[in-house]
Amino acid sequence: MSQTPEQPDPRSLRPVAVSLSLDAKLKLDALSTMLQQPNSTILERAISTFVGSLTDADQELVESLAMRARQSLFQQSAASDGSILTSNTVTGKDFRFRGSLDDGLEVFFENSQPLRVTRESIDLIRKEIESRKGPALMGANFSPLVPNSIGEAIQRKHKLTPINLSYVVPLMRERGLVRAYKEGRNWIVEAITAPPRKS
Repeated sequence: MSQTPEQPDPRSLRPVAVSLSLDAKLKLDALSTMLQQPNSTILERAISTFVGSLTDADQELVESLAMRARQSLFQQSAASDGSILTSNTVTGKDFRFRGSLDDGLEVFFENSQPLRVTRESIDLIRKEIESRKGPALMGANFSPLVPNSIGEAIQRKHKLTPINLSYVVPLMRERGLVRAYKEGRNWIVEAITAPPRKS
């Protein structure tokens, strides 16, 4: 009787570096310029398209492995000693922060006071995104408020400044909770719902 090989511990999983040929890099840069989107967004869409072409069983396996890897990464982040971390806004700008989506954030700037985003505020933002049941305008700018956007909704309903979205949405995207992409001049955000389990 053959034995099933042991599955690797998710905590030992690391992101795999993708090596692109010079030709592929040049095409990616050209696409990035044409579409006015960061390379990471274009790659994300290409991967989504590829995964969508797999069989249902393979898609489920990919989702399961990706979820385990994300959980592992965020467990490691949660175990950190409160050190300052870095991430990128949806437009690709670096920002420095301390904390997490679960505990609240403190975002640091060069010449001004830190922005504090409480866990409760993060929950309100997440609920607003999920309530849209599909793509919605992000609307991270305050003046003017973008009509029918998440930014307008959180400001009017909860008196939260839309700038919070600039830092909360990228971290939600890293965790696999939302997708964010550019359409024309606008950034769109959409909640990612787990695929239904097959019986």
